Amino acid sequence: MNNQTRQALAFLAKQIQELKIIQPHLVQAVNAVLAKEQFAKWKKQVVHQLGEHVDPAYQRRLSKDWLETTFAGADMYDELSDDIEMCLRHLYALSKEIETQGLPASDSAESPSA
Repeated sequence: MNNQTRQALAFLAKQIQELKIIQPHLVQAVNAVLAKEQFAKWKKQVVHQLGEHVDPAYQRRLSKDWLETTFAGADMYDELSDDIEMCLRHLYALSKEIETQGLPASDSAESPSA
């Protein structure tokens, strides 16, 4: 496993850990609208960083799934919980995919930042 792959996996593990920490706070927030807005901001930030740390192809894929998908339901807390669970599943799946297949060869993915 090369250094770039290790950095990508470390970035994803950090995002998973962060989401697990904030998840209980978001789904138990007093103001569901504010919690959804905060989570949307977190998703945009992660999607943006994904292109830098992992690969622009993954960034495009998660941008479509995370930012263009909405959950319809009667309860905003249920919608938020479903959205968080979906993001966790995607992060776990992406980590597993990179572990098993590695990162695609790309000239644009050479970022020394961690």
